Amino acid sequence: MSRAVVSESTRIYTPADRVWNWIGDFLNIAQWHPRVLSCRQSRAGTQKLRELDIGADEALVERLEHHSDAAMRYHYTVVSGPLPIKDAEGHIWVHADTAWNSTVNWELRFTPKGTRQDAVAAVRDHVRAGLDSLRFSLGG
Repeated sequence: MSRAVVSESTRIYTPADRVWNWIGDFLNIAQWHPRVLSCRQSRAGTQKLRELDIGADEALVERLEHHSDAAMRYHYTVVSGPLPIKDAEGHIWVHADTAWNSTVNWELRFTPKGTRQDAVAAVRDHVRAGLDSLRFSLGG
């Protein structure tokens, strides 16, 4: 099955550095994503993992691949979890639109498990919930 892409963004009327301070910590996702009930750090050797409780029977486990405060972005892979996806890579980044507002971008590339339509809908729902919460919390 071919890879799918979900790419969403939201404009927030808050300076980019303030937004990044809120979301830039890989382990801070439970503070801003309403579907993440808790986030626990673990490690696989030198690799940083986060285990997310999203109210399912199993945790959503993600591995940090690259993080840059200067570029206000991080890249991660989904190791395992309840979403109907495999071989998933995610990117979150903040772009300063002006001195007073910014855009948060979140993109996931993955191979669907099951139907493509169901996988894309599940991922889009997860991403939109996080972005909508950020916009509401930080001044959208």
